[in-house]
Amino acid sequence: MNIDKILEYQKKDLEAIKLQRQLDNNADRKAYQDAAGQAKIAQNRSTELEKEAARLLQEFENLKKTYAENAKSANVVIGKNLSNADEAELDNISAVALDIERNLSILEKKILSQAERVNAILGEFEQTKKKYIAARDKHKHHKTQYEQYASKITPEIDKIESELKKLEPEIDQLLLEKYKKRRQDKIYPVFVPLRDQSCGGCMTEMPLASLEKLKKQGFLDCEYCRRIIYIN
Repeated sequence: MNIDKILEYQKKDLEAIKLQRQLDNNADRKAYQDAAGQAKIAQNRSTELEKEAARLLQEFENLKKTYAENAKSANVVIGKNLSNADEAELDNISAVALDIERNLSILEKKILSQAERVNAILGEFEQTKKKYIAARDKHKHHKTQYEQYASKITPEIDKIESELKKLEPEIDQLLLEKYKKRRQDKIYPVFVPLRDQSCGGCMTEMPLASLEKLKKQGFLDCEYCRRIIYIN
């Protein structure tokens, strides 16, 4: 069986593979993809911080409200006329005043702590926003660079793929089917020459029976690496 056409096909396909690898491994492509990931992380963190800040601000307002209520109660106690109060009443008022004072002290500490947490989150939010903007700008820059590069390479790939399509009708369909199946399985090159009675792909030595079959058929599937061996 004549395999010249499928070898020509493989050679052209290799050109397309190399060009596609250049695109896939392009530094600008990797940079803009990385920047997109960084921007997404920053965006998600910003959303989390916004929710956390809203929750803390609400807690802060509640603490201020409770503090105001306790301060009001303290003023009521302070404003009482104690001139006619007996000892039991004075003791009760004193206990209430101490409770209010203790509550106000605790609330004041909580308010200060909450304010610090709010400020810390707002600071982190500003830093996260800067990271997002930097990642967005980086993404835009490298994506533009990559697209300019791809605009030169892609037409070459398209040209080769067009040539491959034109070649397909001239190739034995069994060989073409075998080739495409192995390419799909990421085996490359698919067709390899016989080298010193060994597979040109995995270099496994062929048994005599297989060598005889190869000579008669013109090609043979390697049992080890699944490449197709041909006699050069």
